[in-house]
Amino acid sequence: MVDNKDIQLLLKNNVSNNFFLRHPTFVASDLIGKILVYKTAEVLLAGIIKETEAYTEDDPASHSYLGKRTKRNQPMFDGPGTIYIYQVYGMHFCLNFSCEKKGVGSAVLIRELVPLFGLDIMKKNRSVVDSELTNGPAKLVQALGVTPSLNAVSYHKSPLFVTESTEKTYFNRISQYSRIGVSKGLNVKWRFRGE
Repeated sequence: MVDNKDIQLLLKNNVSNNFFLRHPTFVASDLIGKILVYKTAEVLLAGIIKETEAYTEDDPASHSYLGKRTKRNQPMFDGPGTIYIYQVYGMHFCLNFSCEKKGVGSAVLIRELVPLFGLDIMKKNRSVVDSELTNGPAKLVQALGVTPSLNAVSYHKSPLFVTESTEKTYFNRISQYSRIGVSKGLNVKWRFRGE
């Protein structure tokens, strides 16, 4: 599905941290169809970003609501593209990229990927059928083998990064929905999905 030429293209077309220097709704929408890459000395895994959610300081569903800073949510305030990984239900981890300028607590949650490269490793990491590999925020973190050690890592220093697609488009349209798993802020359609 992906040859060496495509891999080299993936590694050359990564977006800069300035891509994230915007309101998270714009970032969340623009991430759809781009490629999330996880590159270490041992592995290169990649997937097409299919679904995202945006969160801001004035959003009651956000960890940074009203600008509240905690040890947990500090990466949301650390500048555009900073990795924010948090734990849910005491066992699963979710991946976010911070948005806007340093000092503003906003981020985009990566909710779903379409596996593109490294499928065998993803299957080994998840031990499930293909359709269940990366179709949820905690699932994709596990499939990629991402650990909480990347929390608060600056974008330009991170082995996790976003690249432009090697195709013109992977989806026919981007739809907006209410977010999942939140009890507040349900009136905004800040979940973006490629369809």
